[in-house]
Amino acid sequence: MVKSLLMAALGAAALSLGPAAAQDFSDTAIKFGRMPDVTNMRLAPDGKHVSYLDRSGPFSVLYVANVASGEKRPVLRSDKNVDFHNCRWLNVERLACLADGQSDEYGKLIGFTRMLAFSLDGSDVVQLGQRNRFRSVGMNQYSGNIIDILPDEPRHVLMEIELLPERTGSTLLADTRKGLSVQKVDIYSGRMRTALSPTQNAARFGTDGRGNVRVILQRQSAPRGNIGNTYRYLVSEADKKNWVTFAEAQYDDPAGVSFEGFDETGQFIYMLRPHKGRQALFKEPASGKGTPELVFAHDAVDVDGLVKFGRWGRPVGVSWSDEYPHIEFFDPELEQLTDALTGALGGDVSVQLLEDSWDGNRILLNASSDRDPGTYYIFDQETKQLIKMSAVRLALSDTAMSEVTPISYPAADGTQIPGYLTLPPGTAADARNLPFIVLPHGGPSARDTWGFDWLAQSLAANGYAVLQPNYRGSAGFGATWLGDNAFRAWRTSIDDINDGARWAARSGLADAGKMAILGWSYGGYAALQAATVDPGLYKAVVAIAPVADLGQLKEDSRGFTNYRIVAAQVGSGPHIEEGSPKRRAALFQAPVLLFHGDKDLNVDVGHSRAMEDALQDAGKPVTYIEYEDLDHGLPSSFARTDMLTRTERFLSDALR
Repeated sequence: MVKSLLMAALGAAALSLGPAAAQDFSDTAIKFGRMPDVTNMRLAPDGKHVSYLDRSGPFSVLYVANVASGEKRPVLRSDKNVDFHNCRWLNVERLACLADGQSDEYGKLIGFTRMLAFSLDGSDVVQLGQRNRFRSVGMNQYSGNIIDILPDEPRHVLMEIELLPERTGSTLLADTRKGLSVQKVDIYSGRMRTALSPTQNAARFGTDGRGNVRVILQRQSAPRGNIGNTYRYLVSEADKKNWVTFAEAQYDDPAGVSFEGFDETGQFIYMLRPHKGRQALFKEPASGKGTPELVFAHDAVDVDGLVKFGRWGRPVGVSWSDEYPHIEFFDPELEQLTDALTGALGGDVSVQLLEDSWDGNRILLNASSDRDPGTYYIFDQETKQLIKMSAVRLALSDTAMSEVTPISYPAADGTQIPGYLTLPPGTAADARNLPFIVLPHGGPSARDTWGFDWLAQSLAANGYAVLQPNYRGSAGFGATWLGDNAFRAWRTSIDDINDGARWAARSGLADAGKMAILGWSYGGYAALQAATVDPGLYKAVVAIAPVADLGQLKEDSRGFTNYRIVAAQVGSGPHIEEGSPKRRAALFQAPVLLFHGDKDLNVDVGHSRAMEDALQDAGKPVTYIEYEDLDHGLPSSFARTDMLTRTERFLSDALR
């Protein structure tokens, strides 16, 4: 299988719909539905090449491009069963990509990954990590994950790998333990030797950036192989002999803890911890002893995380988002450089420094905004030259975009709900009686942030005002805002979403007779559930990969190790019946349009199928489109273009 995915030479991978198909799609859908032409760009250690994934065609293609000449070479191509993510350089002549896919195992859709290393011309392919052997017991679902590329040892990487027990005859080998371990892996041969033996209940390892495994995330075990509710972090000195607990939390506690990294000395750890009801960044002794020192906290929002940069992943700042994204830099030189590059690029973009060459001279960066999907550049510090590499979405280069404006509106209880408003391109800020779409985010423990959103922009391009509410139940605004989560406390979240539509109509911004709701994942659930709470509020409902039944959501996780966690997050009680749109199909008044991929590992395709059946049984208008061989994100230019086209026509008919 591996060899068939790697190609020494490929033709250009472009979106080709064919003449007949192209006639069926709208121009807007073709532009916005096209997957990114350039994403996951990475800089080679010597700064002479970049790699990037082109997802615009029928398959994902990994390219390697020469920075000086611009010449590019296709190296890796996916197929309908396997895609690639997290491609990166291991040294100047070897790269690695994580291949992931799905397999039907006894009626269960199971995800799997394989880590592949290869030369920059696509040759010498080696699978890194655990392989199933005829003597092993159990399924090798994940081959392993790179946790440190070991810049000082260009032939090796550190990987966290699940070791499988082996049999000799009918007896398990006594000296082989099952569990997650750390292995030093040869990136040319695939051979590996143990750096840290399998650790009981280990879920993740962390290094100090210098090749030393210093942190273990350990999860509580529960009966029948399930994960319990408690997790904790262990830390050790560089010798890995004495491990002490330095943080512990519960999965069902919104005020959790998270390891972010080490300082440059290796003597201190950065952690996200609760502080005055929100997540804040702390620095604390790596010995596990001593008092944590508060590094940064915000009085309105959570800290997003530690910002690391450079060959060793040194800490350079902390990120957070209120109405807009921010970085509080520790490194004044990087802050000045970021400001200078922002000014050089016009000042109306957000510049993100991604990584540098190992000599520190060349820096890969991305510049984007609410109206710009982004462009990759390389800045040469020696020559002061800014080299444009490529725009992320070529099809949108000459397309007018809409400004995204942070707003807030009052919920029924007076709480101000933050969100973002996107008006059609060229629309005056004081426009009135616009056709209006509420676009709740997925998650549910996520949030919308300011920036480019292809779905919101495509709706605005078709003449709709779009509201993206950060309803209660969203992450990023503290433990109280996150609350009891947006499934167990669905009523609060859905009321906040519907209050956004009511506010738009009451203020005159929206035409009350031309309002729709559209969402993806939890957003799809919210779209369906919102239409049952206030059936007359919306004239159309679009749900993409939605949860339709909370009871089914719990059952979908049965047989997986996280069943107890999912079951606790969804909860039990009357809200299962009341909060499941499939069980409330008789309440729908607006027509419903459903989309789902049949290889969805996040939300099983059975939710949309059951929702369609329930609506049909209730005599309600429903259209369901299912895409073969696609997962939760529908990562296909054809599928997204088709979905946008059908959505345009559906909304036009329903809101006319």
